Amino acid sequence: MKNLLESLHRLHLNVGRPSVSEISEKSGKPTDGDGYLGRSTISYVMSTPRLPNFRKMQRLVAVLVEFEPTGSMDLDLTITEFSNLWKAAARAEDSPPPSRRVQELRQTANAYLRLADQYQRAEHMGGRVISQRTIADEWAYVAELSAPLLGDDHPVTVEARERAGNTDSG
Repeated sequence: MKNLLESLHRLHLNVGRPSVSEISEKSGKPTDGDGYLGRSTISYVMSTPRLPNFRKMQRLVAVLVEFEPTGSMDLDLTITEFSNLWKAAARAEDSPPPSRRVQELRQTANAYLRLADQYQRAEHMGGRVISQRTIADEWAYVAELSAPLLGDDHPVTVEARERAGNTDSG
């Protein structure tokens, strides 16, 4: 949405910053139906943090292009650019970024999954021909991962520390 609003304001600036009244007048008369843009509609499209009506936004862009002093701005290209910006904003609005709490929960969930994977890896190391030091290091890492997540007294943490210590002697 931010890109759309910034682009609308940049277009407005590039065409000489016509007033809301001038834009409204250039859009037609209230009796013209959908083509007419009232001052409140223009203000809404140019400033609201919510996604504006697609047709109103397209009409505003078309009217602003008419203000371009040299007449060198390509209307179709500009409408396409703003349509793409609007669609991107609509997609982002449909799938807003996760809240901070959701992000924290995902990080925690990922940490638990990493711990589970590491635990499984350490379990399977014992059946292979690997140095006892390597196995001890794996269990120490499991303990390191589990302590902040589960606590120092949790059975997984305690077991991982014990296994790290038991294999350390071999």
